[in-house]
Amino acid sequence: MVVENKKSLERRNSDLIMVKISFLDNDNLIHRFYVENIDPTTLNAIRRTINFNLPIYAIDEIDFIENDSVIFDEMLANRLALCPITTPVETTGKKVTFTLEKKGPCTVYSGDLISNDPEVKMVYDNIPLTKLREDDKISLTAYAVLGKGADHAKFNPAIVGYQQLAELEVLRGCDSCQKCVDACPVKCIKLVSGKPKVEDITKCINCQACVDACPKNCLKLNDTDNYILSIELIGQMKIDSIVKTLDRYCKEYFMLLKKKFK
Repeated sequence: MVVENKKSLERRNSDLIMVKISFLDNDNLIHRFYVENIDPTTLNAIRRTINFNLPIYAIDEIDFIENDSVIFDEMLANRLALCPITTPVETTGKKVTFTLEKKGPCTVYSGDLISNDPEVKMVYDNIPLTKLREDDKISLTAYAVLGKGADHAKFNPAIVGYQQLAELEVLRGCDSCQKCVDACPVKCIKLVSGKPKVEDITKCINCQACVDACPKNCLKLNDTDNYILSIELIGQMKIDSIVKTLDRYCKEYFMLLKKKFK
């Protein structure tokens, strides 16, 4: 067993305090954050908590009354279960009922399902479910419940990933040949005072192209404690709702953990 001394513990605690998160940008449903002074285990814990532990609504039970469509009940049930459903931050966790009544000829979409709760409904109305021919009918009642991604992927609110950023180190012997600048695929390296420098660290993809292009082996990419955290929303929750739910879950989890230690 390794026992840390007081100084090492103080250093680790100070590192935790210095963690800084900055919003970079968002592209439709993809939100990117610049996280400084953090270790990958903590980021992975955030990723796993969002993916597997946040309560999300999804269809879990279906009563088929009539189904004349071109898709079997089992396949249609799978499609319905994977349709994202809005999940409010504050919810009683009650079971929500969706009804579907359609007659052909037509295409049945996710928006055709009627919810008995205005706050819990289909996120997207244009997801095609099945087709009905002339005089074909479909009638069903679906029930949405709260669940976690650890139980099934349909309860997943987002796709979370992170990328470690690197720092460019210029060694002795650099003659400003600019080959590293030309080799960079994202064009984030420029010559400053005759030396290559990463202009924007958040754009560097750590591909090592600049290092490989240097004829004198004067460049080196060193790993840092800085990361790009990407959260791609599926649609059940907005980014602020995910952060609030994540904060609440972590507080409740550590309270339970503290009680167990007592």
